[in-house]
Amino acid sequence: MSRRSYDQYCAIARALDAVGERWSLLIVRELLGGPRRYTDLHADLPGVSTDILAARLKQLEAEGVVARRRLERPANATVYELTAWGEELRQVVAALGDWGLGALGEQRPTDAVREHWVTGAGATLH
Repeated sequence: MSRRSYDQYCAIARALDAVGERWSLLIVRELLGGPRRYTDLHADLPGVSTDILAARLKQLEAEGVVARRRLERPANATVYELTAWGEELRQVVAALGDWGLGALGEQRPTDAVREHWVTGAGATLH
């Protein structure tokens, strides 16, 4: 997948080059709660295909937002976690969530819901 860029010398444009693709900030939202395995990310991001999730994780890793780490035994699994730079997105995601409250309205029948979006990292971003 070729990397798209706004090709503008602007901090907002550069930030969007790094995290502006669809699903990227939702992946960050999930990782704000701590390291996650790929399968856990996929389960808590309903609607994302495995191809898109893998591509976004790879892009976020290349941008220095996310790091992939292998856990030692007994877990013996690979997890994704935010880098220090990625962790700085906490305030951005919190502000976006606060702004989006005005558009939330009533839950639609097709809306997915995860408890941690309300009670966990998604609710305690500040």
